[in-house]
Amino acid sequence: MKQVQTVEDVYPAIEELIVALETGNQSKLAAILHHRMHQVAWTTRTELFEELQNVFTKALQSETVSLSESVKTQLQRILQLIDGYLKQSTE
Repeated sequence: MKQVQTVEDVYPAIEELIVALETGNQSKLAAILHHRMHQVAWTTRTELFEELQNVFTKALQSETVSLSESVKTQLQRILQLIDGYLKQSTE
């Protein structure tokens, strides 16, 4: 999986995550992420990141979503970057 170190890394990392979810029998979560990334017209990065934060948090807390350790780790890394970005944008 792609190393996620900056906000700019989030986009390609999510694309990679979508593929991993599709091959890992999590097509519903993959479809949700694909929809948010490519079919919804966001006005700002903050707006998109807030939505992704909600999707990732729900997925990590869900008892019905079974994620591999590598996918879970990548979700957590992306979520940390998003959280940091959103905290900065509100200060």
